[in-house]
Amino acid sequence: MWRRRRLPNGELGPLEKVGSIPTTEEQVAELGMQLTLEKLSNIQKDAIINGLGAQVAQMKLEIMAMKGGAS
Repeated sequence: MWRRRRLPNGELGPLEKVGSIPTTEEQVAELGMQLTLEKLSNIQKDAIINGLGAQVAQMKLEIMAMKGGAS
């Protein structure tokens, strides 16, 4: 967006750029960064889920061994 400030003598001054709109390249780069962060977050989540699943399986094996050993 562009604007002109009024000069002390009442005339309009030169055009000045106000704010900035990201270019398409900047928007794509930002979205790429966000996508990368989301993928990393999902990888971490999957690793946690897999680790918990392994712990549950191990506990089930231990319970089965305890039940089998008590009989």
